[in-house]
Formats: sequence, structure tokens, C-alpha cells
Amino acid sequence: MRLCFIGGGNPLNKELDDVMYYLSNSIEIGNNILIIPFATENSKVDKWFTSLKKSFKDIGMEHIKLLDYQLTNQEMQKEIKLHSILYFTGGRPEKLMRILAEKELIQEIKEFSGLIVGVSAGALVFSEDCIITKDQYYLETQVIEGLGLVDFSVEVHYNGNNDKELLSLSATRDIYAIPNGSAIFWEDNVVKPIHNVTLFRKRKKQIVTED
Repeated sequence: MRLCFIGGGNPLNKELDDVMYYLSNSIEIGNNILIIPFATENSKVDKWFTSLKKSFKDIGMEHIKLLDYQLTNQEMQKEIKLHSILYFTGGRPEKLMRILAEKELIQEIKEFSGLIVGVSAGALVFSEDCIITKDQYYLETQVIEGLGLVDFSVEVHYNGNNDKELLSLSATRDIYAIPNGSAIFWEDNVVKPIHNVTLFRKRKKQIVTED
């Protein structure tokens, strides 16, 4: 399994061009992508899908499918098996985790051997501890159970506003804080940043730069 955590950003204004370029080097000819939109409000799913189709088409990917919420649990599990890349959209991480549990997809995702990409809320849930820091949508910071694909946590849309809380939370877990337009790639317990990423570890912070 390989993971890509994207902090956020608008692909249509080229904010994610460098991340998509790196992704293109991780994708083989014939790979197909399954978009899992369960974190996203229903009214915004079509907009997400249109944006992603353009972004992936720009790097030579044509086989892109949206996972239909109306499928049965077994049909959804089959769709995951049929694809080589899973892409989780942004939105509400707690909504995403709830639906994945209801649709009995968590174990299927944990056993997936391909590339899994998440942006914003989609990236948050890859961690064992999914940290949702307070903002205009969440009055208080909360930690919920994630998929447990990695033992570190991430902060998305990072801008420095929540450093005090992140420093405190880092006493018991590493936290990679990823700004818009940045990402981290994980494989075999090795983390590679795309653009500057901040690591919070044992109540201290440091910048993690590209090689």
C-alpha cells in the first residue's frame, strides 16, 4: 500500500500541479481510479468529480469512476477490488468514517494493495487518530478513530493558527501539518514531503523539506 495525503488546494488554479506531477510518476499505464466521495456534501459531489476528471486527464489518466452510494455493500467492495487507485475527497471526516463503517468497507480498504490518495478530510481518516482541529465548522478540536493505515496523524489546510493545540496533541503522536498545495507520500514507513510540511513531535515543531 502507498498513501498520498494532500493538505488541500484548488487543482483548477494550478495550486496542486506539483502534487499531481508526483502522482503521475507513481501511476502506471492501465491504472484505474475509484473516487470515494462520502465525506463530501451530496450537492458538491458532481463539482468534485468534474474537477478530478480534468486533473487526472491532464496527467494521462482516463479511467476514473465515482463510487455510487446506491450500490450494495458487496457491490462497493467489488468496485474497490477492481481498481488500482482509491481517491477520497474532502468534506467531513466523521461522515466519511460513519459511511465506510455502515457500508462495511473499512477492512477492504485496509487490505487494499494499491495507491490510496486523500485530500483534506479524505487524508485525515488515514491515521489511527483522526484529529479534527477547531475551525468555522467545528467549535472544538476532537479526535476520532480513523482507518489506522498509519500511526501518525495529519493536520490539513495548515496555516499556523492551531499550533498551540497541535503542540499539545503531539505529546502522544506525531502530526504532519500540510498546507494547501502540499502533500506527503508514505510507503514502507518512509514519508516524503512535497513542498514544506511541518512536523509536530513531542511538543516541538520542525519543518520537513523535500530532498
